[in-house]
Amino acid sequence: MHCIIQGVKIIDPTSPYHLSVKSIRIHNGVIAEIADVINNSDAQVYDYTGNSVSPGWMDMMAAFGDPGHEYKETITTGVAAAAAGGFTAVGLMPNTEPALHSKSEIAYVVNKSKSSIVAIHPYGAVTHNREGKELTEIYDMHHAGAVAFTDADVALRDAGIMLRSLQYVKPFNGVIINIPNDHKIVGNANVNEGVMSVQLGMYGIPDVLEELMVIRDIKLAEYADSHVHLGVISSAKSLPHIREAKKRGIKVTAGVAAYQLFFDESMLFDYDTRLKVNPPLRSKEDVAALIDGLADGAIDVICSYHLHHENDAKDVEFEYAAFGMESLEASFGAACKAIDGKLTITEIVEKMAINPRNILQLSIPTIKENNKADLTIFNENTAWDFNESDIRSRSHNTAFIGKSLKGKPLAIVNNNQLKQI
Repeated sequence: MHCIIQGVKIIDPTSPYHLSVKSIRIHNGVIAEIADVINNSDAQVYDYTGNSVSPGWMDMMAAFGDPGHEYKETITTGVAAAAAGGFTAVGLMPNTEPALHSKSEIAYVVNKSKSSIVAIHPYGAVTHNREGKELTEIYDMHHAGAVAFTDADVALRDAGIMLRSLQYVKPFNGVIINIPNDHKIVGNANVNEGVMSVQLGMYGIPDVLEELMVIRDIKLAEYADSHVHLGVISSAKSLPHIREAKKRGIKVTAGVAAYQLFFDESMLFDYDTRLKVNPPLRSKEDVAALIDGLADGAIDVICSYHLHHENDAKDVEFEYAAFGMESLEASFGAACKAIDGKLTITEIVEKMAINPRNILQLSIPTIKENNKADLTIFNENTAWDFNESDIRSRSHNTAFIGKSLKGKPLAIVNNNQLKQI
């Protein structure tokens, strides 16, 4: 591939060209030249004047169905959805069948996605089959290519399991990712406990469950002197504990799903099962607190938390519907619309491109000459409506259909490929 990306504003705080408007020449997958004007008759020109470019975005929390759940999602359809969302890399959760719980499953995913424009970085399961009972061979999976360890949408309930996993990853500076919400404590609960749960006549998931697990995970990370990433938080009550832990130098980072910023519990009034997620949609006050947490650094990452489901899993009564939302394609537009100027575009890029890689100890694709071309081209101000035709995932269980978003990915460059969106 030999091309010129013309007239883009570089958004990359790690680059010497940060906030400059430049043209970028890419040859054989490498940034060959950055200048005000580039003339090269051998290169294909892509004119993106008036738009921005950043290091390729990375989604830290996405699920694809392969192996075992290909009827929900395949690596191919998951990659297509990620690319449509502007992502050049994905941290892949291990909720497959079998789970990604040994080096053979990790190697399978790594090898199957080698030539993809979207880099797939698999996470190994912490426990066998994600059952919370028996630790997996974490070290073997690390050497096979697992970049982090998590039981995905199953919270790590057992404190002993959590502590031992933190201790096992410490020698190679690994990270344990936990979603701190054990909603099964309260049985058949489906939504946030509060006004809406009463109005809907449903059992609620209290935010104290998230707060307690956040406190526990922070304490165990401090004891083990190891790194825990709180993959998806939803409650304002979690934030003071995270802020205090960071002040004390404890190795804790946190993420939030873009849809947790865009939707709130009041939108459940018509029992839309596409909005049944866990952690549940919280109150408007919680959403405002999460955005404040992004602004002050308590929350490090904006992710999609893409969980695919077939129609049969959602086209049922609310209490029987599966938790989770398909969200890769809409995440950037939803986050920008929800944040609405409370973070700069540089800060959003940090949350979506730089911080995820720092947490996972992956190299940052800094925009400068002789570096690998790993880029996302976008316009943070474009207003657009998300339609069903925008979905590239095999699953369509998203509540973004018909919603107005702000901020749109336009193209991605990675692995010596360019894909326009």
